[in-house]
Amino acid sequence: MSARYVLGVNIGFHDSSAVLLRDGALCSLVEQERVSRRKHAVGQPPAEAVAACLAMAGIGPAEVDTVAIGWDFRQIPLGRNRRFTTEGLRAMLFPDQEDLVMPAVRWVPHHVAHAASAAFSCDAEEAAVLVVDGAGETQSTSIGRFADGEVEILREWPVEESLGFYYNAAAEWAGLGYWGTGKLMGLAAYGRPGPGAPVRAAPGGYELVRAPAAEVPARRIASLGPLMAYYPAVAESLRPGFGAFFPYAPREAEEPIAYADFAATVQQGLEEAVLSLATELRRRVDTPVLALAGGVAMNCTMVGVLVRSGLFDRVYVPPVPTDAGVSLGAALVSARECGPFTPTRIDHAYWGRPVTTQAGEAAAARAGLPFRRLGDDALARFVAGEIARGRIVGWARGRGEIGQRALGARSLLADPRDRRSLERLNVLKGREMWRPVAPSMLAEHAHELIEGRLDDPSRFMLAAASVRPDARRRIPAVTHVDGSARPQTVHRDTNPGYWALIEQFRQLTGVPAVVNTSFNLAGDPIVDSAADAVDTFTRAKEIDLLVLGDTVVTRGEDELPA
Repeated sequence: MSARYVLGVNIGFHDSSAVLLRDGALCSLVEQERVSRRKHAVGQPPAEAVAACLAMAGIGPAEVDTVAIGWDFRQIPLGRNRRFTTEGLRAMLFPDQEDLVMPAVRWVPHHVAHAASAAFSCDAEEAAVLVVDGAGETQSTSIGRFADGEVEILREWPVEESLGFYYNAAAEWAGLGYWGTGKLMGLAAYGRPGPGAPVRAAPGGYELVRAPAAEVPARRIASLGPLMAYYPAVAESLRPGFGAFFPYAPREAEEPIAYADFAATVQQGLEEAVLSLATELRRRVDTPVLALAGGVAMNCTMVGVLVRSGLFDRVYVPPVPTDAGVSLGAALVSARECGPFTPTRIDHAYWGRPVTTQAGEAAAARAGLPFRRLGDDALARFVAGEIARGRIVGWARGRGEIGQRALGARSLLADPRDRRSLERLNVLKGREMWRPVAPSMLAEHAHELIEGRLDDPSRFMLAAASVRPDARRRIPAVTHVDGSARPQTVHRDTNPGYWALIEQFRQLTGVPAVVNTSFNLAGDPIVDSAADAVDTFTRAKEIDLLVLGDTVVTRGEDELPA
């Protein structure tokens, strides 16, 4: 019997992506932004991501049995757009295949796809499911149950009550931009939360405190979709609530630190709302496992609060909880409907396109850069020594990470013992100086540095945790102003080369961690290919050396390892 391939896609308005399953098992996931080099791939269909997934599997579009879409636009007026006809989808996903007979199409509701991306991949027979994002077809928050291979949605909150929109609007109010939610979370650590955030816990969940908003006409939804149609109205309805806080006005050009208390208050409101949701979910669903997805799951401070709450024995967040992950969830739902299957337990994030040693050397040669290939042990020793003497290393090895966190496949690495590492990396990347960077630490030694509970999200750098007081002076570069860090626990079985590097650094310095931030410059997606890495290396002179596969690339012959 021939293999059955399901191609999952996100064809929403941002973060488009593609995933390929073979008989239900995950083969690859590619985010369109990594291939097109346009951050968040706003307005871009995932055609290049689709082509990349098929190329890695060595198959063509005709061998795809089903295309699963992580939205069901048929539920809303937008679904009447000709882009979503059979021919429109063929042109969107397979633009060079005019004679292709389009595979069967399975439309999966957005929040069901989000829920499935977490529930199927967490390796639990049953789970409580929480989805919190900006907007699905008509909803923004959902609670549900996963059992017997099925996702059941128990309750939904409408788009007008979106916690994702609440946090996006607050980021814009603080002058950090619509995509500045991560910045707002980092800024919150500098402030003191106060009462009165325009969101509050309520029996069974939460509610936004909004001024009356104009009704969104159906024709606007039809032309723009739920995200762009509803967001301006929801944001406007929250502005009076935001104006109740110092400095009482939206930020324009002044220093953002004045908005630290505002950020802390907004963050606290989000945490209280999500804790209320989780409490209600635990009351309804008697299971110790929580599977969490949706864009708001990228708020690692909130995830850390959930982990430490003890409401659930286990909290699982997939490495790509954002809209890019609905391609995976939709594909899993579709594959499950075709009969029994064993979904892949996702305990690592390395499902993207590979950087090979050969590709790295070819890219370095084209740029006229000197390079030298090393064996695994020699590479780990050399790079650990370079980091220990204060050098910044670009690291691109193996298959790329999925999701928004660099996890030791496309990373910039530095010494966590030196506070100046934070400053140097923020300057290099064009980031605000108050933004933190994160540690990658050996899983076996994590509790030497971190106190309290570490759960599955730490594999993907998705939960904040408290740095032990006695460790804060050992790793000042990755300890945030509030004593927290966003750790990644590195496991030898899932990334042996990265683990070996950190182990060598531990043997040299006694510290079982390195600074890890994403390998990109301001406004760029994380590097994907060897050519992307070389391009970033040549533009960012502050990066001291580059590792591509098993090859060390430097700026001069005298810097190469002996």
